[in-house]
Amino acid sequence: MVNIKLVKTHKDAVLPKVNNRGHGVGDSGYDLTAVEDAWIPAGSSKVVPVGLHLAYITPGFWFRIEGRSGLGFKNSIQPHLGVIDNGYRGDLGVKLYNFHETNDLQVKSGDRIAQIVVYPLIQPEFEFAEDVTDSARGDKGFGSSDTPDMIDNVKLDNGDPDKVPGDYCGHGFVWDKNFK
Repeated sequence: MVNIKLVKTHKDAVLPKVNNRGHGVGDSGYDLTAVEDAWIPAGSSKVVPVGLHLAYITPGFWFRIEGRSGLGFKNSIQPHLGVIDNGYRGDLGVKLYNFHETNDLQVKSGDRIAQIVVYPLIQPEFEFAEDVTDSARGDKGFGSSDTPDMIDNVKLDNGDPDKVPGDYCGHGFVWDKNFK
């Protein structure tokens, strides 16, 4: 079990909570709640206090401040995507960005403004290499994995010669080579 301990630094602070705790199918994000009113003009940002200070997290885990989908889709509001390392001990204020071009955002005390999502800590070993291994993608950069040129170089379904464009390609998608 992962244990996270928080110090309450504001009288209105509440513990982060998840909306659906169904075993194995529950929500991943635990909501953070504003403890003060805030006004965030269009195109700007502001740190909104949640009245919590991180005191402890079980070793082997960390968490990240993530957005709430409704705020993003309906209001163009996103939090700063903060990585909270296992060893951090400090305030959990949330910096909110208002990406809307014209609408200001009024945050009220008690509004759920972001979420905490907990992750296992993975610390890989990095090393230098003399050569680069081959891959279907190669050195193609941003956005290249969505292009037909990239997909043409990938063998669908382990190179099955009977597969043709329009067949199921193994990731829940039907490949249509003519789709642009």
